[in-house]
Amino acid sequence: MTDLGPATRKAACGTLSLAPAQETLEPGQENEIKAVFTNFEPAPVTGVEVDLALPEGWRAEPADAVGFASVAPGAKATATWQVTPPVDAEYQAYSLGAEAVYTVGGETRKLGATASVRTLPPPPTAGAYASDLDWVSMENGWGPAERDMSNGETGAGDGKPLTVDGTVFAKGLGTASPGRIRYYLGGKCTSFTAQVGQDDSQGTRGSVQFGVAADGTERVKSPVLRAADRPWPLTADVTGAKYVDLLTGDGGDGPGNDHADWGNARFHCAG
Repeated sequence: MTDLGPATRKAACGTLSLAPAQETLEPGQENEIKAVFTNFEPAPVTGVEVDLALPEGWRAEPADAVGFASVAPGAKATATWQVTPPVDAEYQAYSLGAEAVYTVGGETRKLGATASVRTLPPPPTAGAYASDLDWVSMENGWGPAERDMSNGETGAGDGKPLTVDGTVFAKGLGTASPGRIRYYLGGKCTSFTAQVGQDDSQGTRGSVQFGVAADGTERVKSPVLRAADRPWPLTADVTGAKYVDLLTGDGGDGPGNDHADWGNARFHCAG
């Protein structure tokens, strides 16, 4: 997934950064967006006003102050909004903009910043392999998580066939500890299943533990699995959950060589 981190524009007099609290925004729901102005002038700046520019049809309500009478040298001022995309917003990337206008030494100045956000992918309407769905976010302890291959090195697509104790899986996810992959299910699914274990590419090294959380509540956790262990059948009840996190833990001994396979990882969903 494209990096959707904060964007910052700099000038000698200060900076303005714009950052969403989440890298994806849920249509029809409030999502927090912050713009942070930092004053690098040797004197206070006054009359700071921060405005937010949104795509057509989006709404923003200030959640805190967006205007500041004075900002001291070296100090920061944070403007916060709750932004609501339309409930029917298409699944794609969108550009947000912010502008700060302020006065220093009798002169009016402006700073701008942009950030890219993405709306949530549509929830599955039938059973689907996790590797065939777009995730909401991904954190992985070594390089990116991989689809239908094991976790490789630091690049994308550099893994090997998913293999646990000699069993090869054509479908699944390759991760490394610590890891978290979040999916949006929109309450459409009932269960998640996978055959999980330590990938054979690491020889006798590494230990991993797998977990599934639904809307922040842990639903299942595997035993600590090592190279000699067979694939462990994981099943999690995710009935009605909006968000599901697939979690890769280090088994308590650190992340070294923890290449974790989610073989045949699949969501079971109704239309």
